[in-house]
Amino acid sequence: MINPTQTPWTPLAPPTLDWQGDAPISHDTGDIYFSTEDGLQESDYVFIEGNRLRSRWATHSEASFVVAEIGVGSALNVALTCQRWLEDRPAGKTLHYIGIERAPMRPADIRRALASWPVLSPICDSLLDRWPDPLPGCHRRRFIDWGITIDFWWGEATEILEDLASHGRPWVNAWYLDGFAPATETGPWEPSVFEAMANLSRPDATFATFTAAGTVRRGLSDAGFSVSKRPGYGRKREALFGQLDTASPRPPRLTPWDLNAHPSGVGNVLVVGAGLAGAHAAAALAARGISVTVLEAGAMATGGSSNLQGITYTRLSHQHNPLTDFSVSAFGYATDMTAQLLHRGALTEGVDAGLGGYIQLHDEDDMLAHLRKVLPLAPQFAQAVSADDIAERIGIAPRCGGIHYQRGGWLDPRAVCRALLDHPLIRFHENCGPLTLLRTDNGHWQALNKANTALAEAPAAILATAHGVLAAPQLAWLPITPIRGQTTHLASTTQLSGLDIALCDQGYLPPAREGLHCIGASFGPGDVGTDEREPEHAHNVGMMQSALPQLDIAAPEHGWQGHVAHRCNSNDYLPIAGMAPDLPAFNAQYDRLRHDRK
Repeated sequence: MINPTQTPWTPLAPPTLDWQGDAPISHDTGDIYFSTEDGLQESDYVFIEGNRLRSRWATHSEASFVVAEIGVGSALNVALTCQRWLEDRPAGKTLHYIGIERAPMRPADIRRALASWPVLSPICDSLLDRWPDPLPGCHRRRFIDWGITIDFWWGEATEILEDLASHGRPWVNAWYLDGFAPATETGPWEPSVFEAMANLSRPDATFATFTAAGTVRRGLSDAGFSVSKRPGYGRKREALFGQLDTASPRPPRLTPWDLNAHPSGVGNVLVVGAGLAGAHAAAALAARGISVTVLEAGAMATGGSSNLQGITYTRLSHQHNPLTDFSVSAFGYATDMTAQLLHRGALTEGVDAGLGGYIQLHDEDDMLAHLRKVLPLAPQFAQAVSADDIAERIGIAPRCGGIHYQRGGWLDPRAVCRALLDHPLIRFHENCGPLTLLRTDNGHWQALNKANTALAEAPAAILATAHGVLAAPQLAWLPITPIRGQTTHLASTTQLSGLDIALCDQGYLPPAREGLHCIGASFGPGDVGTDEREPEHAHNVGMMQSALPQLDIAAPEHGWQGHVAHRCNSNDYLPIAGMAPDLPAFNAQYDRLRHDRK
């Protein structure tokens, strides 16, 4: 979710809790998070049974079943739904869980709240090991072995549902309405919430909630749901449940230009390019059960993904803006994904990646003052640190203080690509030479080599060749720029022996890998040269000596060595992804708009 309002960027505050034993109670509303009699049985009765989930899972014909919860709270419903899914696990099906919460609990509080039910302990441990930081927006967690994807949406339900509904795509099969009682909290029970629910609901969508309040009953009914009552759990006399009946979807708030109006499932996809972008695209498709053929002109990860080390980092700002919002969300997903590759043994700690975090040096200014004020709300995400703090951590004094990001770190891009492409549904062919895409008479795409031989064909194709996409006639108009970047391979020294965390300033310095630090990088927009240049090595070393004034670096006897690769940048530094338009047809159809006509 991209926040367009330029509001101050801040993590979300956790709820203030009181406790009755190990049962959490909201200090602000005085309301319970779950029944103090038996929260597990209540959750099973109200939400699992109320939505008839287990019987519906057994007969569900689509590949994925989607559950959306308004009010994640203690995560009891998340954990229990995962548990019930794993007990039933329909063959070949996946569960997609959407959890919305405006005040995410601290992991320690969730662990305490769920400790009464040992049956949930394995699920709880897995969830909390990957629990998202309390940062506004969407945090996706894929549990591949479970067949479950969870999207944790932190923020106000009204804003999130409006964002989800803005494209006019119905996809939710079941709803949990689990906010605090309507008498104490009105936000999750607003008419706009129910309207968005209806717009997001599949024709067979159901809902269940613990309350029987008249405002909720009328709001759901007005939005197009049939509403019924049944006995409540414990002390609650009645509870509501029902299903979508006669919804009248509103037109989407946004024109869904980035989504196919008539999507058709494809069984196989062609990906051209085997760097980080292509490998990630292929892995994401394979995880959805789609066969992928990946073709690479040269060897895997020999373009912009060919450096010895790269840093996973993010960009914070004192205000929400598209680049910050996207960067923070992508950073969380990337670090979680890398951690899972390490956990599964697909990557080796210290050889292929290191997620010890990183430090971004930052001069004192208004933005740093703002971050110093708000980051205590998310201490596991990042903390403001002084120059002395950094010196104590890495063993050498920096030029200033900065921000210590607890997650992220460094990785070997080549190892990541190799791990991502190692999947039974991915066929990888390298050293194919220059490739051309051709549209066939049946609407498929063929990849032709220099001899005009078709190497692969698929209904859909993805070009992930950085600025190489400009060679494709269909994409030659894209506003992208190649940017030369030269890294320098610095032999580790006694001074840097304590560096176990990446350091970023104008350049970057990761911990040593096999005795070398890959530092960088130069910045040459439009420069496509591949030769190593001594002035650029001197520039890289100079950036490190500026960041660490006491650092003593002597040039090697035979000169510096390093590597040259090329970044691919858009005008606003945001990625370009999605369906490529038929540009001549697009220009003809919308030509009048150039003259301010509608």
